[in-house]
Amino acid sequence: MVRRCSTQSWVGSRFSMGASVLLAVLALSVGVWSLGCSRSPDVRHFVLGTQFVSEAGQGAPDLAVLIGPIRLPAYLERPHFASRAGGGKIELDEFNRWLGGFEANLTTALAADLRRQLGSVRVVGYPSAAPFPIDYSVRIHVDEWIVDESRTLLVRLRWAIVGQGEGEAPLLSAYDSEIEVRGRSPEAIVEAHDRALAEFARSIADRLIALSDVR
Repeated sequence: MVRRCSTQSWVGSRFSMGASVLLAVLALSVGVWSLGCSRSPDVRHFVLGTQFVSEAGQGAPDLAVLIGPIRLPAYLERPHFASRAGGGKIELDEFNRWLGGFEANLTTALAADLRRQLGSVRVVGYPSAAPFPIDYSVRIHVDEWIVDESRTLLVRLRWAIVGQGEGEAPLLSAYDSEIEVRGRSPEAIVEAHDRALAEFARSIADRLIALSDVR
């Protein structure tokens, strides 16, 4: 009897079994990793000022206006969509976000909308290195801009038009609005934001046009 051959076979089978177990563990690990990744939804990014566009006007084509600075509540300083649940709880949406942040979106979209409504190309967002003198700056303090549990977008803000002339007193105003969110999709939320933005821009444009008429 040659036991050497049986010993080699036993060693070989032990090696093969160990390799099989290792491959099985690796395959299971890859499968679990793939399963975990497949369950993670992609983060979606949105911008303001695309779903609801106001009509163009020619009310004050010569005005130069600076939008900003804008001050926000803490929950809008993050890029996530924010909503308010019962008991004053703020919920941040991990998978739907404002591209570049809410402040940058609001500044850019508001300036673009105001350019259309005034008929002036000289409307810029803060900060700006515009190659022309500014006639008025619009400073905004957002107290609330959030979707509540009833699917209503609540907008509460204070704003001021500040003239650049010596001794000009700022014109203080408030804007309050409740906008219905027409659906439960992220796109419906963005559309409600755009309607509020266009409505607010109309308030600013009306005040600026009145000021330009008396200059």
